[in-house]
Amino acid sequence: MNSVMEIGETIVFLKDGLIAWEGGNKEIFKTDNEAVTDFVYSSDLFKKVRIAQNEGF
Repeated sequence: MNSVMEIGETIVFLKDGLIAWEGGNKEIFKTDNEAVTDFVYSSDLFKKVRIAQNEGF
């Protein structure tokens, strides 16, 4: 996920072989798509990032 965030300009998230979400590396943190947020925030590091973002940091 770190590499995706650093080098990915356009990110496409597939679910069951279909495009479930498409956007940029900054937009991925703001999506309401539950499948995307579950995937992005599955690691402990990104769970901490999410908490910090929700607290306004």
